[in-house]
Amino acid sequence: MNYVLKSQHIFTGLKEFTEPGAILIEDSLIKQVAPSIEELTLRGDEQIIDLGEQLITPGLHDFHVHLFTGALQLVCVDLHDTKSADEVIQKVKNYAANHTKAWIIGFGWDNGGWKVDTLPTKEMLDEHFPNRPVLLNHLECHYCWVNSAALELAEITATTKNPDFGEIVRASNGEATGILIEKAQDLVQKIAYSFSEEEKLSMLHAFFDLTARSGITSINDMYAPFSEFLDDFSLLFQLEKEQKLKARVYLQPRMDGDLTEAHHFKQLYQHPKIKMNGLKQFVDGVITGHTAYMVEPYADANHAGMTTYDLKAMKKWIIEADKEGFSVRLHAIGDGAVKFSLDAFEEARRINGHMGTRHTIEHVECIQPEDITRFKKLDVIASVQPYHIAALEQKVYLERLGEERFNRTYFSKTLLNSGAKVAFGSDFPVVSMDPMREIYHAVTRMDSTYRQQWGPDEKITMAETLRAYTQVPAYGCFNEDKGGTIEAGKYADIVAFDRNLFSIAPKDILTTKVSMTMLNGDIIFERKPASSLT
Repeated sequence: MNYVLKSQHIFTGLKEFTEPGAILIEDSLIKQVAPSIEELTLRGDEQIIDLGEQLITPGLHDFHVHLFTGALQLVCVDLHDTKSADEVIQKVKNYAANHTKAWIIGFGWDNGGWKVDTLPTKEMLDEHFPNRPVLLNHLECHYCWVNSAALELAEITATTKNPDFGEIVRASNGEATGILIEKAQDLVQKIAYSFSEEEKLSMLHAFFDLTARSGITSINDMYAPFSEFLDDFSLLFQLEKEQKLKARVYLQPRMDGDLTEAHHFKQLYQHPKIKMNGLKQFVDGVITGHTAYMVEPYADANHAGMTTYDLKAMKKWIIEADKEGFSVRLHAIGDGAVKFSLDAFEEARRINGHMGTRHTIEHVECIQPEDITRFKKLDVIASVQPYHIAALEQKVYLERLGEERFNRTYFSKTLLNSGAKVAFGSDFPVVSMDPMREIYHAVTRMDSTYRQQWGPDEKITMAETLRAYTQVPAYGCFNEDKGGTIEAGKYADIVAFDRNLFSIAPKDILTTKVSMTMLNGDIIFERKPASSLT
């Protein structure tokens, strides 16, 4: 069916404000955009949908998602916003009473937000779950909390060695406490994350129903070690065949130096809606766990964090991947990791020339002043997650980094002012995929208290925010000719919100709802039918 969408507030992405207008959609494409219906060239068989005062924007593009892990989180116990270990345990008990699967899996606890900021132990879980294995992922998914039953199944004992870039936290007697950091999580997750194809498909259906309800028409799935035991991208083709793939999926598998495998993966995933977009790897960990790689030691520890791999080897991988035309996306949270990433991209450009690659640094939580302007100079995208400033605690970052470095965390406006391309995403399931939260925190900089700002000078405008959620991600996926803005010739990937985000009070952003989502010219979600004129 062909459509005409009419609204008093259309944000095309080409200007700083909205305008009244009408959009003609034929087949899967935007055919024409005009100030009024009367100026469209119609055939007469279009369904005209008058959205009145609702805001129309390009479909949102979440630039950083962990697809299969996020799909898993939707069917597990949600521990976000818990304020104590006791509250976590009560939620787990409630969940366990209604779910009979062998493993109890949860996501989202964060001791940094508890009244008593100490890491929990296996004994706390053992008291309630002596025989049933429990795996509770920390908010950032860089460490987890497990019970003795889980440790036993994973054969983790006092003599088990720590993996590279990982730690089995131990008590003074050498016994595991129940906290597994970074790659040590693999020992348990590879057992717990064993699901049938039918179970995975069910999770994926729930995931793409959520993207449609959220106005998200494109996602970038990012490699992470914890997803290796879940990922099965061939299932995406099955969803597409069933017409249940409700978003474009851009894949970033692991960068490990094996470019033969990377080329094979690229050949497999070149579908218009399921496409490999580059390679991903981790340079470091997270600030809360002291595993982010810093230039100088932490303020509350006598070390500067760690890196996932030998940096000389990783730089070689990056240069070789760039030479073969693969865009590289690097998780880099500490200022040392960001500096290394920029150095590696600079060397790749120097050795290879500009290969047309669009490299990206993920998170950029802390940065050295001299590195800010290098993003534009090196044509590197900054991938930022605005809601993280509310999901994590300012006081923890201040303790870890000290005041001077704390004031260089979570830049948005500074990067934009330097000329950098800034793209937004959620990092789901680390935090909610709800774009209203990302948008709200980008324009207000409110932290977890919703009363105090985290770097108020880093607030950006609504137009800048929406472009970071649409136009820049499309560029990062080499899709700027077909997506990211509302223009003739582009995909009809469009979202309508029940309020005009440009004119409402900031607090009302959080309660704004998606009223309609369109992908490829098809309405894939409608909260309630809009008034139809024909």
